[in-house]
Amino acid sequence: MPNMGMYTVEGTLAKWLRPSGENVTLGEPVAEIEAEKATFEVEAPVPGILHQTAKVGSKVVIEGIIGYILVPGEAPPPGPGEPVPTATITKTSPKPKPTALEVRASPIARRLAAEHSIDLASITGSGPGGRIVEADVLAAVKQRDIAP
Repeated sequence: MPNMGMYTVEGTLAKWLRPSGENVTLGEPVAEIEAEKATFEVEAPVPGILHQTAKVGSKVVIEGIIGYILVPGEAPPPGPGEPVPTATITKTSPKPKPTALEVRASPIARRLAAEHSIDLASITGSGPGGRIVEADVLAAVKQRDIAP
């Protein structure tokens, strides 16, 4: 959930404007959040496939996860209490470097990386399921700035 102002710390997911599993475009409204004094629309930060995780009526905190925007073929991360899927590797081959849209990162992490010309694929995420978060990008910027 995006930051909606300095005095708002939480809100209630009022409704989803797009169903889970549907393609969304950059900037398209996908949900409505009711805060103490206003109702806000949450826009898709990137194009992709919407995967809802929060239920209508649930309380959500600022920068909390209400859903994911996935690239085609990407599986959503497991929810709390769900087992982490395992994969059997039958052939060893080098992994291709992921493109910027294939990297799992929060919207603010994507924006900061773009502002500082940081390749998201070069960062190891510390968020849920290895997702790149703001702190990861800021650490990469700091590391780059102190490197000789």
